[in-house]
Amino acid sequence: MLFLSVIPVAPIFAHGGEDHGDEKPKNVSNQQGTVTRTAHVGEFEIMLKHAPLEPDAETAAKLFITRHATNEPIGDAKPTVEITAPDGRTFEVPEVKSDAAGSYSFKLPPLPEGNYTILARAKAAGKTDTATFSGVEVQHTHADSAEEGIASWARTVLMILAALVVLGLFGGLIRFALRVARNEPVRDEAVSV
Repeated sequence: MLFLSVIPVAPIFAHGGEDHGDEKPKNVSNQQGTVTRTAHVGEFEIMLKHAPLEPDAETAAKLFITRHATNEPIGDAKPTVEITAPDGRTFEVPEVKSDAAGSYSFKLPPLPEGNYTILARAKAAGKTDTATFSGVEVQHTHADSAEEGIASWARTVLMILAALVVLGLFGGLIRFALRVARNEPVRDEAVSV
């Protein structure tokens, strides 16, 4: 049982109970490497999901467009996606395909390292609303992931070693207690692990 208390446990996240308040776009990164950005604009809630963006690499992305009030998917939103570079240049994503009602997939083009803004426009029922996702970073992430993985393994090994030391000491204490309970003389011997 003691062994189980020292094993690192991955957090579990539930979905639901979303707050649909009028706040700024939210950016969330999870441990599987997916970045989620959400914005409430007009009648719509627009969610953008993609992997961390690496320099000069095309990246698959998805847009989810729903009605803000009911969370009902909007199948005829006709979205467009545009990327603004730090120097002001604009890149239009050529093709946004509909996967299902309210779900759209596209490819983010290869971009140099930098900080970008992504504009996602949704046109439905004669209205156009634009979600602005700023602070989209394109940067190298492989080295950070490798270092984090090594640190995680080292931490796990140290925790296992600490658990073994504690178990060894606990075993020695039990052995000593059993000897005392049987009235055996205690000799000058050291308990070692």
